[in-house]
Amino acid sequence: MNRKKIEDITSQILTEFNSNELPIPIKKIAERLGIKIHTYDLGDNISGVLVINQDQGFIGINPKEPSVRQRFTMAHELGHFLLHKNSSDSIFIDKEYKVLFRDQKSATGENKREQEANAFAASILMPRKLLIEQIQNHFLDLTDEVVVKQLAKMFDVSVIAMTIRISNLSLF
Repeated sequence: MNRKKIEDITSQILTEFNSNELPIPIKKIAERLGIKIHTYDLGDNISGVLVINQDQGFIGINPKEPSVRQRFTMAHELGHFLLHKNSSDSIFIDKEYKVLFRDQKSATGENKREQEANAFAASILMPRKLLIEQIQNHFLDLTDEVVVKQLAKMFDVSVIAMTIRISNLSLF
């Protein structure tokens, strides 16, 4: 799936739930989409897990991670649920469950599904329209590190996530 399609999906979700406040209430959106979210000690190398059982989604978030990471993981797993729940190349346990873990490899975006879930998370947490509005309304200089940190704080994401999003949108 291309980035334009992912941007359209996240834009539609944000419009449907009238979510144009900052930071984007990702947990509330996921729950309104019927996803159950719980915190679990997933160890040191796993940020989150998505379990799909008969079209029901359950997201587990590692509470040991920083809050910005938890938000991104929640959005990432929501992306997997919406974009990949009918995929046949998921890990299966028994025959009723599909399980997708978000771990260190997920963050590298080594495979297409991970890239798509990362793009979904970035798009829903840092919507293009809201990001551009903030930049234009405040006449922000994106070459200033302090400005990128301020934007990251506004959107409640990590500085690296904000930097990548700005770069991917060619806003520099």
